[in-house]
Amino acid sequence: MSDETSKNGNWNVAFLMASQACFSATSMTFIAFAGLAGALIAPDRSLATLPISLSMVMVALSTAPLSVLMQKYSRKLVFLACAGLGSIGALVAAAGVYYQDFVIFCLSTLLIGPYQASAAYYRFAAGESVATSRAPRAISLVLIGGIFAALLTPAGNSFFNDLFLPHTFMGAFVFSAAVAAFALVPLLAIRQVADTALDHHASPVKDQMPPRPLSDVVRQPAFATAVVNGALGYSMMTFVMTATPIAMVEFCGFSSTTSTQVISAHVIAMFLPGLFTGNLIMRFGVLPILLIGHLLFAVAFITALSGIQLANFSVALIALGVGWNFCFVGGTTLLTQLHRHNEKGRVQGLNEMLVFGATALASLAAGVILRYFGWVVVNQAAFVLLAIAAGVTMYWGVRHKTKPVAAS
Repeated sequence: MSDETSKNGNWNVAFLMASQACFSATSMTFIAFAGLAGALIAPDRSLATLPISLSMVMVALSTAPLSVLMQKYSRKLVFLACAGLGSIGALVAAAGVYYQDFVIFCLSTLLIGPYQASAAYYRFAAGESVATSRAPRAISLVLIGGIFAALLTPAGNSFFNDLFLPHTFMGAFVFSAAVAAFALVPLLAIRQVADTALDHHASPVKDQMPPRPLSDVVRQPAFATAVVNGALGYSMMTFVMTATPIAMVEFCGFSSTTSTQVISAHVIAMFLPGLFTGNLIMRFGVLPILLIGHLLFAVAFITALSGIQLANFSVALIALGVGWNFCFVGGTTLLTQLHRHNEKGRVQGLNEMLVFGATALASLAAGVILRYFGWVVVNQAAFVLLAIAAGVTMYWGVRHKTKPVAAS
């Protein structure tokens, strides 16, 4: 790999990290305030998390088409278009709050969803910008952008919410629109990297082979492990995180500022391990990192079930964030080992559709379960998802991990 190619790849990782920071600020604001705004303007409080669920549905529906478009045209072009849609969508959400119209508020997710779907590919773009041996670290580093979002977003939300009073929570969505628009700057700076120059050990024969049927890739046991850890890891995280602001404010009497601070700590915990998750995977392998992630999820749920004090919410959400990072980065790294370059559009698209389809169901279920059964049942239900994820991962580890994957 030439010095110029290496330099472009490093710059791309930095630009994608900045883009991830902007996206994370938008996403964090939406998670923290969409449920609260929905509780104010929805015709039924059990529908409070419906906008979050709809955004996840749009993510699930958008991921596969966006992946195909990225392979046909370019990731950069699709990233730019979707960031613009995200900014417009956030303004529509602000309009929904202003007019107290739940339908308009929900319609905003039609635009916010594709932005969320496109941002999910930032990590893949980073992995493709560097040599294969450095892909886990690049994937992990991009997620660090979320740390900056977690540090700056609470102050931004507070300022804009105060600015747009008496329209409660409207300012948060105006802030989201501004940040999504700012994401266009680093996305415009992304540089072209030649795929053939990234890996000294790449096989020319493999690169020239025709893409396999998608069913051949899916039948690999490692594929199920990668998807389950991505889908259920994201679902468990979203399931509990979506319910947390409502549980804290509506049921436990905490202020929205306090719940935002807890969500901020959670987001930092999601992305701070990006400083070392990639290195841990390169040193110890994917399997141990996935299992540690499962253990951290268990700690989160047990802590949440132990009480409803601020410390319980805080510790649970921090453990939840780190557990998500380990499972998400581990699952992503494993997935990138299963497909060839000419298969990435279909394989990554299918993975993202499954991940965010499951997440959409989790976010919708969170609001309904919280409304009718309470915070305890939310965390008990999450344990069921954890048992499935851990079971699939351990089965793969015992029966199949020693077998080489087909794309290696």
